[in-house]
Amino acid sequence: MSIIYYSKQEFSKELFMERLVYSPPPVIAVDVETVSLKERMPLGFAIATSPDEAFYFNVYPEPEPEVALVIPLLKNPNIKKVFHNALFDLRALPLIDGLEEIDRSNIADTNIMALLQGILDRKLHQLAPYVGKFATPADEILKPGQTMMDIPNEKRAEKCCNDAQVTLALYHYFLPKTDPEYFKVEMEVIPILIDMSLRGLKVNQRDRAELEAKLEAEVSYYRKLCEEEGFNPASNQQVGYILAKRGNFLPFTRSRKNLKVDEEQLEFLDDPLAQVVLMFRKANKLLTTYIRPLAGEDRIYTEYNLDAIVGRISSSNRNLQNIPPGEPRNIFMPDSGTFTTGDFSQEHLRIMMYKSGDRLMQRVYLEGEMGGDIHEFTARELGIPRKLAKTINYAIAYGATPKTISAQAKIKDLQRCAYFLDKWFQLFRDAAEWIKGVQEEGWRTGWAEPTLFGRRIKLPDESEDSVKRKAVNYPILGSDGEIMKRALIICKKYNLPLAVTVHDSITCDGDIEFPVEELENIAPVHIPFEVKKTLRWE
Repeated sequence: MSIIYYSKQEFSKELFMERLVYSPPPVIAVDVETVSLKERMPLGFAIATSPDEAFYFNVYPEPEPEVALVIPLLKNPNIKKVFHNALFDLRALPLIDGLEEIDRSNIADTNIMALLQGILDRKLHQLAPYVGKFATPADEILKPGQTMMDIPNEKRAEKCCNDAQVTLALYHYFLPKTDPEYFKVEMEVIPILIDMSLRGLKVNQRDRAELEAKLEAEVSYYRKLCEEEGFNPASNQQVGYILAKRGNFLPFTRSRKNLKVDEEQLEFLDDPLAQVVLMFRKANKLLTTYIRPLAGEDRIYTEYNLDAIVGRISSSNRNLQNIPPGEPRNIFMPDSGTFTTGDFSQEHLRIMMYKSGDRLMQRVYLEGEMGGDIHEFTARELGIPRKLAKTINYAIAYGATPKTISAQAKIKDLQRCAYFLDKWFQLFRDAAEWIKGVQEEGWRTGWAEPTLFGRRIKLPDESEDSVKRKAVNYPILGSDGEIMKRALIICKKYNLPLAVTVHDSITCDGDIEFPVEELENIAPVHIPFEVKKTLRWE
């Protein structure tokens, strides 16, 4: 047989058939070796039946005959399949002939198990010592420019088997510490995210081409303005030099080799040339990251992830969550002719209201004062425009300091920002007390207050200001992530044609009806779910 076997026992065909065909264990771990993290073509996979035993199967260039014998095992919903990043492995395994319909209903992910324990460094080689084992990162095996295809098969198999064994050991280690009901939700959402990742959004090439021409004209115009001033707007070093030469103050980067010219710094400069640079960057980013690469493409795809510390769904590899609303999104059209999008209204502030029990917020949200518009209420009470009130309200939910309000509201005067912050705290006294309490508790214990569903999130080892800001932010964002995952599961239960999710919204490709009442009552606090139907993605 061509199987590569790693264990203290001697390999035999009878042992293989017993372990993986006739009497497989109720829990196995699976690891896939692909060409690279970007090129997902599978080269082989390992199945660990215990922390000390694993079998490796070659699938490149063609699957070995023995792969057919373990396909029923991987399709069996009664066998728990453990991964250390199920979103990656469950995208790769179906690329193997015969595994297109691998079971995804009974899975576990040790990366997420570790996340739920508050472990911040969760790569397999970082977790292996928890179970007295060792795992070698791929970058320590590969030389520059190499992929896993360049590694001898024996070495590749050894790594893959060891990774599967470590994964299974970690599963047994974390299992007693993991809330089964909470973890069940985390696992249920994984197949949903994979299906949305693979589904993608249809690109209207005519509109894409028109937007590309428009953005190219903008980029060319802004570049010409900068070149007339003697610098390249794409060079941070040149941008810093010219702006400083024109009398603008810019701080040094941490290395002290260049001047800081990030968006936060340039937003505060009165120099119109700084605004030209910002407009160049915005147009060029859209053009080069999203619009131009989609030329000739029928669809855009992304990859959803669950690796954020707070547990929110993120997106990478053409991050759809970073495409600004409006014109850039309008090039994406529904297959059905209609997009139906639902959005949780002012979710973060409603979570803060519930967590803090703030009576003024309750008057707005629960009793309908000012039409239920918290931003209008804040604007009236603080004597400021609604737009500024909205910025301050949301900044507070992110653990605002005068500096963060300054950055988000684009107000240079830190004293004025501190004044707004003080006025907000005087207005919403219960929320202010809650904020101060969770900040002190977070700084003292290193853990954020529990989310709406009871999860405590580990705070990073950072400065006091940073930790206190995240002590406010984490339970709110963590609760947001919990609500969104449960919302996707509900939508899947009704077989809704899920197309894309961005932050607090869900978009379906079809003229459908969301189960609004069910979605609005996921959490212990009622959060309105507002629905609209459009011809393009907005």
